[in-house]
Amino acid sequence: MQSKAFVRVLGVIGLAIAVLIAGRSLVLAHGPAPEWTEVWTAEARLFIADNAASEIVAVDLPDGQVVSRLDVPPRTMTLAASPDHAYILAIRGRDVDRQHVSVIASGVEQDGFHRPYIAKTLLLGKAIGGVHGGHLDEMWGRLFLCSEADGKVHRFEVQALDPRSAFTTETLNLGAPDHYDFLPMDDSVWVGGLRTEAVRLLNQEGKELVRYPCPRFHGLTYDDETGRAFFACAQDVLVIEDRQIKTRIPYPASERIGTFIETADGFFGASEGVVNLQRLDPMGMELTAVPLGSTLMAHSTTEDDKFVLVLLQNGVLEVRDGKQGELVRSIRLGPWLPTMDEDVSGAIMPAIVVRGSYAYVSLPHRGLVLEVNWESGKTTRSLRVGGMPTRMALIGAKA
Repeated sequence: MQSKAFVRVLGVIGLAIAVLIAGRSLVLAHGPAPEWTEVWTAEARLFIADNAASEIVAVDLPDGQVVSRLDVPPRTMTLAASPDHAYILAIRGRDVDRQHVSVIASGVEQDGFHRPYIAKTLLLGKAIGGVHGGHLDEMWGRLFLCSEADGKVHRFEVQALDPRSAFTTETLNLGAPDHYDFLPMDDSVWVGGLRTEAVRLLNQEGKELVRYPCPRFHGLTYDDETGRAFFACAQDVLVIEDRQIKTRIPYPASERIGTFIETADGFFGASEGVVNLQRLDPMGMELTAVPLGSTLMAHSTTEDDKFVLVLLQNGVLEVRDGKQGELVRSIRLGPWLPTMDEDVSGAIMPAIVVRGSYAYVSLPHRGLVLEVNWESGKTTRSLRVGGMPTRMALIGAKA
């Protein structure tokens, strides 16, 4: 009996020694590791919404390397960059009960290009709008987004997007749900509503100062030289100067304007599925039809805003001067594009962003982004990101 007890004691002692040895090995295995700075050199970073994989793809330029694929909720509708280019907002489509806004830290910083990451996810309400031309706008010194289904504007500092800061906002009550567009002035804001079929001037407390009818409103712009605001209505463009109606400009073609393209030398009205641009003369208050070679699928301007780029359904990228809209160059990108019927559930249409001499054109049906030298008229390469690339945002290196 004593020998058996002795054996048990030896067994316990052996087990304890084995555990100690194993523990020491584990401790040694989790020792310190060398740290390195995760930063790259690049000239720009292209963010692409892939609505097949529910990802935001980050590609560094000019090498064309995919540096990150960030998971976001399905069906991105809009991509928008903050003015300081520190953040990209991916705004989800409007066909679900929770319409997330994913705040992405771009990683483009003073010392170089870091890895992008999801900084925050916001739930501000439903039908999030207020974005123009792929960037966040300002209203009275703060960035803003609109929860259209709630009829509220949320104004916030850019610091509120920082992951270390609380997201706090000031709210402007618009009075009712609608599909809105905004033209901020110094101490007031013009607000156009699709359903209310009117444009209103509100003060900073939300009090209505003036209201004018604008059936089926969609699209607005402002000319600094004349001080005139232009609002696209169903049958004409409403012109307001000094808070008074100046005139209404009838459309020269059977197509209406849904958005305005602003260049260094002029303004052009456009809309989905049209075959004409409409050149706006803000001084003479006239519209002139500018025929395109095919149906409009996407548009943008060059970095200096001197040229308009339009992607047409016939597979051609047209370069047009930004003053008269005259055709400068036609660039064949491929065969005809399929007909695309985009709704508010998520983006499916192509997009164009421009950096220097290069335009980047997303082709969702082909799963790629074409890099095109719009000055020479040549396609220089294909970025095969896969999936269904739609909306894009492009950020350059910090000086």
